[in-house]
Amino acid sequence: MPPAARRVRRVKDTIVGRLRAADPFELIRWLARSQPDPRKALAELVQNSIDAGGRRIRISRSRDRGVVSLHVLDDGEGVIPELSRTEALRYIATHIGHSRKRRLTPEQRRELMLQGKYGIGLLGFWAIGRLLEMRTQLPGQPAYLLRMFEDSPRYEVERMRSRLSLGDRYTEVVIRELHRPAFLSLTARRIADYLATELRGQLLSHEPEIYVHDRMARGRAPKVRQVQAARFSGQRLSLPEEIPVESYTPIRVELYLLPSADAAEGKVSISCGGTTVYEDVTQFDVVDLQRRPWTDRRLTGLLEFPDFQVVPGTRRGVYPDRAALAFAGALGSLELSIIAQIEEVEAQAAAVVETDMLRQLERAFRDLPRLAPQYDFFAVRAPRTKRLGGAPAERQDGPRPSDTDAAAQSIPAGAPLPNPSTFDEEAEEPPGLLAAGPLQSAQIVPAETKVERLGQRRLRVEAYDASGIRIRRPLRVDWSVWPTLGSFEPEAGSTTIFQAGPDTGAATIAATVRDAERWARTEAKIDIVEVGPTDETPHAGIPEAIFIHEPASIWRSRMREGRWEVNSGHPDFHAASEAPRRKLRYLATLLAKEVVLYSFPSPQLDLALERLVEVMTITERRLERG
Repeated sequence: MPPAARRVRRVKDTIVGRLRAADPFELIRWLARSQPDPRKALAELVQNSIDAGGRRIRISRSRDRGVVSLHVLDDGEGVIPELSRTEALRYIATHIGHSRKRRLTPEQRRELMLQGKYGIGLLGFWAIGRLLEMRTQLPGQPAYLLRMFEDSPRYEVERMRSRLSLGDRYTEVVIRELHRPAFLSLTARRIADYLATELRGQLLSHEPEIYVHDRMARGRAPKVRQVQAARFSGQRLSLPEEIPVESYTPIRVELYLLPSADAAEGKVSISCGGTTVYEDVTQFDVVDLQRRPWTDRRLTGLLEFPDFQVVPGTRRGVYPDRAALAFAGALGSLELSIIAQIEEVEAQAAAVVETDMLRQLERAFRDLPRLAPQYDFFAVRAPRTKRLGGAPAERQDGPRPSDTDAAAQSIPAGAPLPNPSTFDEEAEEPPGLLAAGPLQSAQIVPAETKVERLGQRRLRVEAYDASGIRIRRPLRVDWSVWPTLGSFEPEAGSTTIFQAGPDTGAATIAATVRDAERWARTEAKIDIVEVGPTDETPHAGIPEAIFIHEPASIWRSRMREGRWEVNSGHPDFHAASEAPRRKLRYLATLLAKEVVLYSFPSPQLDLALERLVEVMTITERRLERG
């Protein structure tokens, strides 16, 4: 039997053929209607201009003879420059779905960052207006135009009556009779903002000069806007710029962390060839990315992967092929690094916030000895190894600048004495409007205080006239103490440093103030107490919070061995920590409780103050809502 006969019998029950559309224009209609976003359709036209090597691109919205039109003009290489103008325009109209860009290899396409591969970008004009005119001109050739109509298979190619006015090599796309939604969305500002994000990769790679002119803008609306690649805000994460993908091009990574106040604006987009294909990485539907860190709204930035097969028409989404799966697999190695860096940034931000809380607490309590001398700060050496919240801190060998502003400052034994004349008394109380009269009375601030054995305490005298106006002119002040449990440096002056001796006990400090023929004497009480551990430094009489996590205990805060402990496991602490300002007020309330108990020790007062803190914590949230 002849071989040909055997082949016929082998396939006699099989019909082999090629797929063919019953109505080609119906297929074109489906492709055109698949792009509903006029901004994306415009981005396709601008991308074509960039792909053609356009360095100057002008987008304008105007009213031409009563018809609203949109113009896109570029100075690129032109429409298929190797063909005549009529052949090039006929090719564009008769090869819908077949792009000449497809003749490039994948490596060439990545190098040129060309995203279009299907030759259907022009069909997006259906989402913008009713009529498209593509005008093209090359040096030494007459200008021609291609005219296409919405929802019509007809096209026209004709010679223009005049040359394009901007040069010998220009391409212009004009869309006429804009639809109402496109007219509203394609303003200068909206076009510039959208293209800045949508074509960010293309703009950064090719650096074209793109301007948007809106000749129909009214009032204060911008008439001209330049399109510049969107810049991400926030703190850039220290990640590799490229993540390897097995058998494919690496993923280019550019991620930032926004402040908490801007968290609602954060999203990580995915691009292919410099064009956005997913506005949010959580929309990636090949695998489920609804997990940390991608769902964190503080995370923003871009993931660029040029090997996607992008869905034609909308250019949103990709095919779930091997490249997409390889992309998803590579993200897994990136997630742990992102989470670790976010946690590190959070810890640093918390340390800054809580350190600021400590300073605010100091400022809040600094006037207490002056305005209410019956209260006293703690005679403790607060550790410098912990800050608010338990974050580590650097040690300091002397008083911090903020400490020198305190009304009563404790100075460590053996530390160099500061110059009392450098203390800023004007910061304590603003000067009065009336000049002070003759000296009438004086008082020592603080009126009652404690100091550690061999430690120091800053003291000052305030003098007043008969009307209670503070005297700020220079006065002579002499200091003395009985019994002699310490000394003064200097022994004369409105401010001084009391240096405690080696013995403990109570003493009376006296200051004699002289003003011409008048004088006044005032006294204050001081207790010299036992020194705490020598490996600690003082903290202006305000102890730092040491957080103890004891959720099973009912105590909120306490003073133990000269330290202020706060129960971070108490429900009230958790409620207060929901907002920084609420936490600050909670800590201030606890510290105020400890100051009162330290100044007026009483078991009954302890219970009452604990109940007061409980009520304040409950009502605080209601006051914030109000």
